[in-house]
Amino acid sequence: MSAVFCIGAGCHPFNDYFDYEIDKISHPNRPLPLGLFKPISGMYFGLLFFVISLMLSSLINIFCFSINILGISLIFFYESSLKNRGLVGNIFVAFTVSLSFIYGGAIVGDLFKPIFFTLITFFIFFGREIIMDVRDFEGDKKTRVTLPLIIGKEFAVYLASVMVIISIIILFIPYFYGLFSIWYELLAIPLALFTIYAISLSLFDLRNVSKTAEMLRITMILGLILFIIAIFM
Repeated sequence: MSAVFCIGAGCHPFNDYFDYEIDKISHPNRPLPLGLFKPISGMYFGLLFFVISLMLSSLINIFCFSINILGISLIFFYESSLKNRGLVGNIFVAFTVSLSFIYGGAIVGDLFKPIFFTLITFFIFFGREIIMDVRDFEGDKKTRVTLPLIIGKEFAVYLASVMVIISIIILFIPYFYGLFSIWYELLAIPLALFTIYAISLSLFDLRNVSKTAEMLRITMILGLILFIIAIFM
């Protein structure tokens, strides 16, 4: 958990360093645009946490260490090259985040059970990344080429909605493989409804993309809680 935490803790300031010019427009209240830290500080903090993460993962096993190296490499590759590649960049972010469940499976030597959670995480993150690109449309068009800039904000929201719906469908599949009890299914229903409501806000009005992005963040947290509860039910 600490190793994965450190990757996340390093990813955000690392991202802030590369997004400094964009954030001055889209997120002026973040620490770097506010001048609380020098931009290079984001790079230093990110690298520090990445190194700590590698050290921790090396104490687990070679598989986790390898996944850790892959994840950090993808983050570097994304920030330096793929961020301006629209859909490809979104896919890389979603894939990198979804590696967390594969990482957990590698620890205990079981890569089957994490597959469903990996796919759920991939598709909902994929959708949310597109939604956030719609949200940051004005700032991005000055320095990046994102999917909404290529296909338009409305079609981008449609695609994001499809990705989120796929994640909801997969959410109910583990029960049919006998991985969880019926209680998992029952608890998944309100989570699915909340997620559908979140994405529908942007479908009806593009001005709601910021609200949708935040609600999908809540969905992810609730989803993790659901997974944990399901293990004991």
